[in-house]
Amino acid sequence: MTLVAVITGGTSGMGLDVAQRLDESGLWKVHILGTNQQRGEEAAAPLNNTTFHQVNVTSYQEQATTFDKIFNEHQRLDFVFANAGKAPSPPINAYFAKHDTGIPPEPASMDLLNINFTGAIHTCYLAMHYFRRSPEETKGNRHLLLNSSIGGLYPCVQIPLYSAGKHGLVGFTRSVGKELWEEGVKVNAICPGVVITPLLTPEMKAIYAEKIRIPMENVTGIVLKILSGNQVTDSKGVRVPGEELYSQVILIVGKNYYFVDHPEYFDEETSLTHSDMMITQSEQERRS
Repeated sequence: MTLVAVITGGTSGMGLDVAQRLDESGLWKVHILGTNQQRGEEAAAPLNNTTFHQVNVTSYQEQATTFDKIFNEHQRLDFVFANAGKAPSPPINAYFAKHDTGIPPEPASMDLLNINFTGAIHTCYLAMHYFRRSPEETKGNRHLLLNSSIGGLYPCVQIPLYSAGKHGLVGFTRSVGKELWEEGVKVNAICPGVVITPLLTPEMKAIYAEKIRIPMENVTGIVLKILSGNQVTDSKGVRVPGEELYSQVILIVGKNYYFVDHPEYFDEETSLTHSDMMITQSEQERRS
């Protein structure tokens, strides 16, 4: 049995590192998506079980056509890593630019939301469509993983639109995880700190100390733990059984990783309101 993975932003950095580990296991057929044809072909060339597809994640049609092609080839989908992302360089971005008179120009950095948030949501939407068409026996072992950021948990004054998009991915994961688990899909998000990837530009290195930078293999290790289906224990000893590993948000910093819960309930009304907000479609149908 060959498992099938789709990784956006898979031609370099964390996406490629995960692809390489899956490829070398011999258990997976891996499809990496990226915009740069040359880089993608060079990334896939030394890998035996990996195919590159030139795709711009900001184009829904390009993503949809590629997902459909992959599914028609394999008739199954087991793992989707919504990993494609971009950080502005230099980090202090045009959103804070000052303009003396007249109507200011549209912020140039708005494309960050299209890549980091909208593109990822489209990836998830397509993943669910093809998970549903996969063999029934794959239910419970289908994985949708979103690559958020430490900037999706804490504010970042240097790159506010990047942080906003990554916060959105955390909220999306927590919002859809319960409903999609009823369909046998485990949706989780990872929130790495400053990872040593091609996105770590010289300008960013000047801001983020070497002490806090994370090797890519630390992140890949967490991804593989999630895919294993086994119990995962974080650096504080919090244990999450494999069958409960969905709607989880995992912070990765240094050599450590932590399950991050949603904000506390301040009173009974807060708790009850949120409880009503989390009623799934099937629960609504059972109540009606």
